[in-house]
Order: sequence, then structure tokens, then C-alpha cells
Amino acid sequence: MSGKMKMSRIAAVISFFVFTGLVLTAAGRIVRAKFIGDSTTIVNGFYAEKRNDIDMVIIGSSNSFCTVNPLILYEEYGIAAYDFGSSSQPMHISSLYLKEALKVQKPKVVALEVNMLTGNSINSKNESAFRWGFTDIPLSWDKIKCIYRSVGTVDGAFFSYVFPIFRYHDRWKELSKLDYTYFCQDKTNYTKGYLETQSVSENAVNLNCYDYDEGEAWIEEASIACLDEMIELCGKKNVELLLFKSPNENWHRYDTEAVRELAGERGLLFVDYNELYHSGELELDPANDFRDGEHLNDFGAAKVTSHLGAFIQANFNLPDRRNEEKGGNSWDRACQYQRRSGWQEFMASTSAEECFDRVRNDEDYVMIVTDTKSGSGKRVHQWVYQDGEVALDVTWKENGMRHMKIGESELVLIKLGGVYQVLIDDIDHYQAGSRWNIIVYDKITKEVKASMVFNE
Repeated sequence: MSGKMKMSRIAAVISFFVFTGLVLTAAGRIVRAKFIGDSTTIVNGFYAEKRNDIDMVIIGSSNSFCTVNPLILYEEYGIAAYDFGSSSQPMHISSLYLKEALKVQKPKVVALEVNMLTGNSINSKNESAFRWGFTDIPLSWDKIKCIYRSVGTVDGAFFSYVFPIFRYHDRWKELSKLDYTYFCQDKTNYTKGYLETQSVSENAVNLNCYDYDEGEAWIEEASIACLDEMIELCGKKNVELLLFKSPNENWHRYDTEAVRELAGERGLLFVDYNELYHSGELELDPANDFRDGEHLNDFGAAKVTSHLGAFIQANFNLPDRRNEEKGGNSWDRACQYQRRSGWQEFMASTSAEECFDRVRNDEDYVMIVTDTKSGSGKRVHQWVYQDGEVALDVTWKENGMRHMKIGESELVLIKLGGVYQVLIDDIDHYQAGSRWNIIVYDKITKEVKASMVFNE
């Protein structure tokens, strides 16, 4: 066989495997589980951030992204931070997340939540933790090595993490529109990775076992090796590494002392919010500030985040990003998004006129107004109020359809006999039965905020 023919065959084999890998990856993107609100949203949101725009990255298990609210860090201290974690994240996956973060960002500080440092083996083969941690991270040599470190061999389980289609192939029976469209959607995470919740634990969280002295901390050598790897990575990139511990009922003073000793030997700062709670420096309400025994809710997270921001400001040199040029940055937009989420003042309106007056001066709102008793009462009048003016005005006499763009969404008004529809991105929001229907669409949050009906 000639050398030219041999090279041709090698090229053909390589092309086959590359093509097969691309097909498996593409199919896996469709069928794999979408952990919306958890790792999928967090990871994809991180990669959607502008490159080299994040000054602080928070890494760790769910204790990290249920504790530190980056929008509070920004509003109170101007810190541009992102929660880049996954549920039950073992230390070797934390190291992988740090490597991924340093590929696309140049943070000045990385804060590691240490819940998984003590007493949790990286060889526990916790499939849920591995799925949460690996599924949405792009395939790379670092990811492949981390997967091997997790499963310890090259077998079916190994390949199911490399190509998730081998784990989720039977999901085809339950695929929804989201599975096909998710990766074409805007991945911007407006909470910057933080998991919002105002749920309150059914029972008050017991923080009194912190001083329970019958026990000792166990830090596995493999976990220490992962920490040292992260220290080395940060050192090479001139990044400061901070250790912190979120409050929960399963943490003890001996855990604090073990981590503090480890941090001291390596010249790292460590702040423990269990210790600060018991010393009286941090005020927490065990009955209202937790969603469960392991995690804070929005109320508790706000208190810890405020303290952490002050600690960072006192110990690290991070810029105040609130004073940037006109137009702001993605944290300004995220704060604006948050302010526009949830209940808004116009929702308390008691008449169509009051609702219209409350909304009309906000050019980021679009109103689709329907008056079913226009003129003689035999015709229906609809108009769209956008950018401070009437953008579409229709008095229906015959069946018909009108299309227009509102923000990034498609609006369709339809009359078919005595039936009227207001479709926004193929969903009908029109409510019949009253004289007035006002649908309010928000161009910032890209959603329908309300469909309200009034008799006057």
C-alpha cells in the first residue's frame, strides 16, 4: 500500500470519527435533560457573558448559588460577579469549573464555597452530581479528564458523560418544544447564576449544633489535592482565591477549624458565616431566612451577600463597575430586569384608564388594548401602543388578521366571526367577557406581564 493511500485511509477514519462525534453531540444537545433554574441555566448563562467582563467568580455546590446574590454585590458595592456552580458539586468538578471560567474570563477574585471540601469523597460516584456538573459544560480535554477522574475507567458510564445521548436516548418519548428550541434561545442569565427563591423552610433551621464537639472534620486527601490544583491555577493567572462557608445546620465548629487550618497553611482568606452567626456579627433568622436546612432563601442570601461584599471590598482591590460609561453594562441590565420582574404597580389598576395612564410613559412596555364596545357597540376596536405612540389601530368590520413586531416577539391580532385573539409568540392572551382587555408586554423581560380586564 502506497504512502498516499495509507494517509487517505487515515484521513477517512479520522473524518468518520469526527463526523460521528458531531452527530452524537448534536443529538445529545436535543435529548439531554435541561436543568432549567439549575446547572443548565447557570452554565449557559456564564458562557453568554461578554468575554473578560467578570471580576469575581463564585464556584461551588448549590450552597454557593443559593447564598451569594451577584446583583446585591453590584448594587451595593459595584462588584461584577457571577455564580458559576452546580448542585452537589464535588471538588474535582469545582476545579473543572475554574478551568472553564479562566478560559473565557479574567477574574480578579474566585470565591470557593467549601461545603463539599469536608467529608465528601470525590469518588462517591454520585450520578446526579455528575450529571448536574458535566452535562452543560462544553466538551474539552479538561472535561474528559475530569470525567475519567469521576468514574475511574473508560466504560459505558464514561461515554454517557462524554456523549449524554447514551444516557438520555430514551427521552425522545417526552421531548418538548423546549428541547428543540432551547439552544437557539437567548441564554442570558439575568440573576447572574443566583437561584432566586422566597420559599421558607417549614420548620426553623437548627443552627445550634455548630458547637457540638463530639466529632471531627474529615478532609479527604483527594479533595485537598483539588484545592491545591485550584490554588495553582489561580496563581498562574494572578487571581486571588477566597474560601467561604454558607450557613447551614450541618456545619460544626470543628469543620471551621479544619478549613481555617488548611487555608492558613496556604495563605488563603477564609470566612465562615456559621461562625459569624454564632458570634453575633451576622444576624440571621432561622425561622425565615432559609428554604431548607442546607440553603438560604432570598432574605437570608441578601444578609450574607451584603456582609461578603463588605469583606471583599476591605480585602481585595475590585473596581466599582457602577460608574462605567453611558449605556451601562450587563449588571445594570440585569438589575433593571429584576426590578421589572414580579408584581408591578400598574397591576393594581381598577379601570382601563388608570392602567393605561400608569403604563403609557414607560417606553419598554407595549400595550395591546381591546375595546369591545367601540362607537355604537357593534364594533371591536383594538390598538397597539408602543414607544410612546399608537403603532397599530384597527376597528374590526370583517374577519381578518394583523401582524406586527413588538420588541423581539411576534404579535398577531385575529378576528374570526365573534371570536378575537391576541397571539404573542403563538400564545393567545386575550380575555373575553369584559368591555376592556389590556395586555401588557415587557420588552426588557421579553414576556407578557399581565392580561387585565375592566368593565370601565
